[in-house]
Amino acid sequence: MKGDSPQEISRKAITLVSAIVLIAALAILAVYFIKQAQNRAEIERQRELHNDLTVISQTTTTTAAPAETETTVTETEPPPLVMLASMESFVAENPDTAGWLTVPNTNIDNVVLQTDNNDYYMNKDFYGNSNKAGQIFIDYRCVINAHEDKQTDNVVIYGHNQADLSMFGTLKKYKIKKDSTGNFDFYLQNPTFNFSSLYDEYTYKIIAMFVIEVEPYQTRDGIIFDYHNYIKFSPNRTFEDFSENIMKRTAVNTGVDFNEDDKFMTLSTCSNEFDPSRFVVIGRRVRDGESPEVDTSLAEINTDMLEPDYSFIYGR
Repeated sequence: MKGDSPQEISRKAITLVSAIVLIAALAILAVYFIKQAQNRAEIERQRELHNDLTVISQTTTTTAAPAETETTVTETEPPPLVMLASMESFVAENPDTAGWLTVPNTNIDNVVLQTDNNDYYMNKDFYGNSNKAGQIFIDYRCVINAHEDKQTDNVVIYGHNQADLSMFGTLKKYKIKKDSTGNFDFYLQNPTFNFSSLYDEYTYKIIAMFVIEVEPYQTRDGIIFDYHNYIKFSPNRTFEDFSENIMKRTAVNTGVDFNEDDKFMTLSTCSNEFDPSRFVVIGRRVRDGESPEVDTSLAEINTDMLEPDYSFIYGR
C-alpha cells in the first residue's frame, strides 16, 4: 500500500508468497487424496466384476463341439488355450491384462498387468492415467500366459507398498525379522496365495519371505542376491543358487518342499527398513494332483535367517 515502509512491503510480500505456497500445497494434497479415493473405488469395481464373473463361470458349464476338419490333429499338438470367463472383460478393457492375484486376508485382490517394460505401470492406473499408486504388474521378461512348458520358471510380480494399504501395501503382513516375529501366526493361517492367468487358476504354497538389499553398496562385500533376475534358470542363474539364497534368507522354514521342476512366483515390494530395500514373498505352485493344503505344523521361525547388515547400512 502507498506509504508502506520497505520492511512492511517485505513482510506483506512474504505473507502473500506463503499464502500462495500453502494454497498450492493444499491443492496438491487434495488432488492426491482424490486420486487415492478414485483408485480404491476402481479397485473395488474390478473386484466385484471379477467375483461376479468367477461365480458365473463356475455355475455355467459349456461343452464345445469339436470342429470339423479334414485333417487329424497330432497327439503332440497342445490343445488351444481358452480364456477364463472371469478375465475376458478385463482384457477387453486393457489388453495388458495378464491375470488376477489374491492373497488371503490382505487387501491384495487385484488385476495384474504386463507390458514390454517395467516402468509404465509404476505410475499409471489400469487405464493408463497418471497415478502414483501404479498397478500390480508382472516383469516384462516373464511368460505366464502360455502352455506350462513354455512358462518361465519364476514369475516375478511387482507392486507399490502403498501407505493406504492398496496394491502391495499389506504384503508386509508376512514380514518377520529376528527382532519382530509377531507375524508368524499370520503365515500359519495364510500359507498360500492364488493367481489366475488368462487361461488357468493356480495356487502357490509359500516357501520363503525376506527383507533384502537392492544395491551392492549396501553390503560389505558388494554382493547382492538379484532375486528378480532368477526368471528362467540358466548356467548363470541356476536353480541351486536360487534355492540356496532364498533358504538362507527366509524368515520361516515353511516345510514345503520344492525342486527344479516346480514353477515359482515371487511377489516383490518396497520395504521401509532402508532405502532402497525390498520385501519378498516366494511361492511354489501346487503340483498336478497335489493337495493345496499346507501342513503348517512343520513350519518354524528360521533363527539363523540371513538379514541385511543393518549396522553397516545405517552406519554409512
